[in-house]
Amino acid sequence: MNAVIYASRGGNTRKLADAVAGGAGVKAQAIADAVDLAQVDILFIGASLYAGRINKGLRQFLQALKEKQAAKAVVFGTSASGKSALAEIKSILESRGIPVSPEAFHCKGSFLCVNSGHPNTDDLARAGEFAKRVCDGGL
Repeated sequence: MNAVIYASRGGNTRKLADAVAGGAGVKAQAIADAVDLAQVDILFIGASLYAGRINKGLRQFLQALKEKQAAKAVVFGTSASGKSALAEIKSILESRGIPVSPEAFHCKGSFLCVNSGHPNTDDLARAGEFAKRVCDGGL
């Protein structure tokens, strides 16, 4: 079984989470709804950076995970600046004993006038294809 969780303020990461969930064959869950996460094979984690850090609620959620709750984590997200949340999430999860895939999905996200229209239809299609390849063992 796989799971997709995400934190999203402006809606960009939520859109991406829905696309990733479609590729993984599951329903995306906001972190507020994922408090009792059961053991999963692949945990897809959607995050963006806010002032250079991931969302506080997501950080707390990740720090509370137990080693056996996820066999592997895969990060996805958006940003206006092109920076990824992978490094911070990887650091937290590896300290919890959860391996993080070096493969991640990242695309532009709109913020104010920057990257207007992103994630777009092509971004969302690529996110779904990425998740399907991960689930099929292709990444």
